[in-house]
Amino acid sequence: MHEIGALKKAVDLCNQIALDNKIESIKTITLEVGELTGYLPIFFEKYYPVVKEDYPILKESTLKCIVVKGQATCNDCDAFYNVMKCQGICPKCGSRNKTIISGQQFLVKNIEY
Repeated sequence: MHEIGALKKAVDLCNQIALDNKIESIKTITLEVGELTGYLPIFFEKYYPVVKEDYPILKESTLKCIVVKGQATCNDCDAFYNVMKCQGICPKCGSRNKTIISGQQFLVKNIEY
């Protein structure tokens, strides 16, 4: 489960940002998780209570995950489509030749304190 490692890195980053800015407590961390990363947000939410235990600044915090759809444009016919929904195949021309527009990101979107 590679979600735990990614979650730990995100939590480390938030903790360091809080320390650097003399923030005493974080209320909410919002992660932006792309559909094409292979990460399952349900696991971030499941393991967040365990991961945050090592960080006093995060004691009362919650985690929100925003899922970003995996979108692409076809390089052969310029169609715009959802990669996951269409299994990576352009629904207009059947090509697999595409440019990914969104859905590959994993980032800390917001820290509310």
